[in-house]
Amino acid sequence: MKEFMLFIKNEGNPVASLTPEKQQEHIQKVGGFIMKLVEGGNMKSAQPLEPQGSVVSFNCGQAVVEPVDENKEVISGYYHLMAKDLNDAIEIAKSDPRFEDGDWKIEVRPIMKVEGVN
Repeated sequence: MKEFMLFIKNEGNPVASLTPEKQQEHIQKVGGFIMKLVEGGNMKSAQPLEPQGSVVSFNCGQAVVEPVDENKEVISGYYHLMAKDLNDAIEIAKSDPRFEDGDWKIEVRPIMKVEGVN
């Protein structure tokens, strides 16, 4: 098994337009999906992220700190998964029930192993 990070991306809040009942249903579906992956030994961790944050960069030797633009595509959560290979991780991502309830993207990335670091 190999490790993968899946970055959940969206613009705005895709579930905000859902009724309160549908929002609760969405939470239960996604929670059930995560629990199934935990029980199957695929999920190492998963967390949502607050929409606020900062982007830190360096320009001409100076630190530049800018707020995350919540109106653009942002990473709103992550899954740290174990999967056989990239195709297996993609299949797991495709089965996420959040796609039923709005405009979401999931970026699937293998975790690179660096000798002496991890």
